[in-house]
Amino acid sequence: MSDLQKPGSIIPKSAAPLRSLIAVMTVMCFLAVLAVGAMLLINRAVAQWASGLSSEATVQLPQLSSRDMDADLLALTKLLEDTGGVQTVTVLDRSAGEKLLIPWIGAEGLDSLPIPRLLRVVVNDKAPPDFVKLDETLRNAVPTARLDTHRRWEAELQRMASTLTLLSSLILALISASAVAMVVFAARAVLEANRHIVDVLHIAGADDDFIANAINRRFIAAGAIAGVMGLAGGLVTFFLLGHWRVAENNGVAAAARGLFYWPQDNDWRGMLWFMLVPLIATVIALVTSRFTLMRMLRDVR
Repeated sequence: MSDLQKPGSIIPKSAAPLRSLIAVMTVMCFLAVLAVGAMLLINRAVAQWASGLSSEATVQLPQLSSRDMDADLLALTKLLEDTGGVQTVTVLDRSAGEKLLIPWIGAEGLDSLPIPRLLRVVVNDKAPPDFVKLDETLRNAVPTARLDTHRRWEAELQRMASTLTLLSSLILALISASAVAMVVFAARAVLEANRHIVDVLHIAGADDDFIANAINRRFIAAGAIAGVMGLAGGLVTFFLLGHWRVAENNGVAAAARGLFYWPQDNDWRGMLWFMLVPLIATVIALVTSRFTLMRMLRDVR
């Protein structure tokens, strides 16, 4: 069968509306891949941070002239080590507390401040201790001790992740709506530009389904091409971001490199989200163009 006899050749591949549609949808798919990648990076980072927070706790012990710091540290360490669910206890030196304060107040004058001593407590996150009871026990042993379980920070991280995920979802919804509008515009432009061919086909006895199917093939191909090109561009962008020399020690670069650990922790869901971009682009082109063409063809008759 020659190319002129193929149903899809009713509309040439080089039609201007189709070229414009491919270009615009490629950009939209590229932006969609970036939005998906950002969402994956955020959720992955928050999950790692939350995991670290949930498996650790900190005991603060203020420096008071009326208390023997070494004796209090020894008592707290012994009490924590005997508590069920506690795996390790590490007494941090004064410099650890200073490092936490330097970003906020600077290094000048820290020597004169009564910086609290810290105990790093690693707990079994699958069977943690009763923190309420543990806090009460610590206060009974050393009244100035304060237990920080980092639960508030973990909740803040989860709230931030949910907000950013919602924002990414809204961006993806806007991109999809824009793609639908572009397909509608392109379908109308293609049909109007080839109205004479459609009239001849109607005279020859072709029904609306045949004409719509013939034109629809071009839009399916356009959506698939745009989806693949947008996906490739997005992945290349993340790859370059993760391996660009200027950003070698940058946290964003390290996170971007993490997208290419295939699959990370035996989790394929991240890459499946990326694979959905060209699939959804093709479906949008198929469904939207079909609906638009059938509606216009009914009006033509």
